[in-house]
Parts: sequence; C-alpha cells; structure tokens
Amino acid sequence: MNPFRILLAATAMELAAAAALLAVLGVGGSRNGWLDVINAFAPLILALAAAAAVLGLMTLEGSARRVTLGLAAIGLVYGLALTLPEFVKRVELDAAARVGGGGAPLRVLSANVWGYNPTPQAAAAEIVRRDADVVLLQEADGTLQSQGDRLRALYPFAITCKGAGVEILLKSAVVAQGCGPITDGTRSLEFEWVQTLAPDGRAVTLVATHLNRPLPPDPQKANRAALAAQIALLPRDDLVLGGDFNTAPWSFAGKATDRLLAPLQRRTFARFSWPARLDALNAPWSLPIIPIDQIYTGVNWRVTRVSNLRIP
Repeated sequence: MNPFRILLAATAMELAAAAALLAVLGVGGSRNGWLDVINAFAPLILALAAAAAVLGLMTLEGSARRVTLGLAAIGLVYGLALTLPEFVKRVELDAAARVGGGGAPLRVLSANVWGYNPTPQAAAAEIVRRDADVVLLQEADGTLQSQGDRLRALYPFAITCKGAGVEILLKSAVVAQGCGPITDGTRSLEFEWVQTLAPDGRAVTLVATHLNRPLPPDPQKANRAALAAQIALLPRDDLVLGGDFNTAPWSFAGKATDRLLAPLQRRTFARFSWPARLDALNAPWSLPIIPIDQIYTGVNWRVTRVSNLRIP
C-alpha cells in the first residue's frame, strides 16, 4: 500500500476520533465550565470532522471506513447543532435589516482595542474613520491612551470608570452616568453606563462591559450574574450594550448570558472576532474562529446594519 495513502488513512481515523471525543466532552459543558470551553471551538470540531470524512472516503475501506465515518458524523452533527442556528439568525437579521424604515439611526461601534496594542495610531485612525455616534471600548486603558487627543477631537465626551478598562466615547453630551461594582481595588466586573440623547432627541442608555476569560469558569460566571443585576437597574427598552464577553454564543455560557440579559436581544450573530489579526505582529494568516464580541439592544431598537470591525 502507498505510504502516503497509509498516512492519510491514519490521519482520517485520528481526526475522526478527536472530533467525536471533543463532541462528547462538549456535551459535558452543560455541567462543567471547564468542558464548556470546548464548545467555543465548535467550528474547529466541524473542520476536524469534515476533514476526517473526506480523507476516510478517499483512503479507507470496509469496517475501518465505516467506523471512521461514524465518528466523523458525531463531530459533524454536534458542530452543526451548535453553530447552524447562529448562521440562520444572521441571515434572518440581515434580511430584516434591508427592509428599511424607522427613525434617525444611532451608529454604535464596540471594540476590544487590546491593552498592549503595538499600533495604537492605526487603531485610533480606524475608529475615527468609522465615524460612529458612540464608541464602546474595551482594554482602553492601555496603549490607546496615547491617542486620547485624536479621539477627543471627534468625541468630546468620554466616560471612564476608575479601575476599569472600558470606556465610552460620545459625540453628544452626557445626561447621566455610572460605574459597575469595583471591589477592594480589583476589577470584579468591567462595566460602565451613560445616558445621552440619540440623533432624534430620544434618551438612550449605553453600556460597555468586558467579562473575564472563560478559564477558570467561576469568575466569568460571577461576571454574568453581576452584569445582569446591573442591567436590571437601568431603563432597558432604549438600552444598547456592547462588549467583549469572552465566550461563544453557542456555548452553554453564551446561552446563559442571553437568558440572563433578557429582555435585551443579542444583535450579533456569527460575527467572528477572535483571534483578531494584528498587522504589527506579522500574523496576516490569523483567522477569527470564535464570535466573542457582542451587542445587545432593548426592544425599541431596530437593526439596520451589522458589520465587523478589524482593529489594526
């Protein structure tokens, strides 16, 4: 037998076994936050299973082929069950957005600019170029601070909470503002809110947040509960919440976030944002595979357009 074919056959079996194992472990994420992190990588489970199926069909025969394809099918079914609803919702939202109508639009930009961003000038230039009405920033307490004057020229009003890395930039004046809970000088939840007037004169509430990383799971779980409690204290019908939630919407943690924040509705579906490409790090190959950055809105908002922002 051709050695190359043997190698491909072995690879097919290994990939199929890996995809099936990850799917089985992912199911355990419903009870274990550590295992739930596997679900964030559902697109990779799909890719592994698809590659295994293709290679298995090309190189295997008999029972080896059947077993390999069976294992690959487990990964494919599980991966699709997690991710397909997100893509369906994205198509539905995009179709509804094209209908038009409604009042004066409010353009909101939300971005994690990375505290150690090696190209803050380029990041600030991209933010300015987008010319949004409101900017919700995460990790804004890093190198981007050097671009404060440039950003303030377009956004004369800014809200920054002591001890938090989130910041809200506005073109319109601030009516009211507040910060999330800061405990003993540490950041238990990065959260701040501001009330201002939309272009049509309506009072709106804008919220920026940044949740902990998913591992270990308990701090992020506490963040979700604290965020929901803070949001419940604000007028929610005209609220816009944006931030880095550090979890995929198809994970059990992501679904829990949606439930806790109801009646707010998530408006970002299958918008892949991690890992972000940083040109200065010479990583043009970087491809986002997890949608961890989200925007939620109250019931009075209608979405007219959603697009991705790539911070250089």
